[in-house]
Amino acid sequence: MQNHRLKESQPVASDADRLIASVLFAWATEEMVEDQQRPHVERFAGVPGRVLEIGCGRGTMLQMLEAAEIEAYGLDTSDEALTACQAKGLAAVRADALEHLASLADGSLGGIFCAHVIEHFTPIDASRLILESLRVLKPGGRFVLVTPNARDLRVVERFWLDPTHVRPYPRKLLCVLMEKAGFGRITVSEDKEPAANLCVRAAKLFLRLWFMGFLFRGDLVVSARKPENS
Repeated sequence: MQNHRLKESQPVASDADRLIASVLFAWATEEMVEDQQRPHVERFAGVPGRVLEIGCGRGTMLQMLEAAEIEAYGLDTSDEALTACQAKGLAAVRADALEHLASLADGSLGGIFCAHVIEHFTPIDASRLILESLRVLKPGGRFVLVTPNARDLRVVERFWLDPTHVRPYPRKLLCVLMEKAGFGRITVSEDKEPAANLCVRAAKLFLRLWFMGFLFRGDLVVSARKPENS
């Protein structure tokens, strides 16, 4: 995800735009993304319809969903990402997330996967994302949201290295927003912390223990269902 509102890509128009674009970092390889997102594929097994991935990037999750025979499509605003998806034969569109959700009919999707997007939204837009996701899901549909974990001390600095981030969304806030929006069966977990090799993983585990669990916690994962009777 490169734009804070997932808006349709536009040419860089000013020196300020070029400066911002020059400091956007790619934090993980495609292999690391695959390792992190693979456990989420099974969350969409048996959902009552097509799955939408908001912020599909280069299509790593879409490929895994396809391999699991789960019908899915993605949206993004990055030309590079969309070209990569098309090269892999994946269904992906260029669209603004909120505008695309607003264009969908009630109860038209079986699931929504949204990783590293909500932190680019203002509280109002984050609330719209949650409400619109609930509206377009079929009863029993699943919404899975992944975002930086505010309980990890590294977020204090690292979160703001992406100048398009707006604010972190901690677990308590997300759970309250989703519950009040009308979602049910809300569960919270943490992704596996990525590591390039076994030595790095062991070092991260040691440091997490040393800092009483406030380092290397992994991303926050919030999963919820649209109630069957809604």
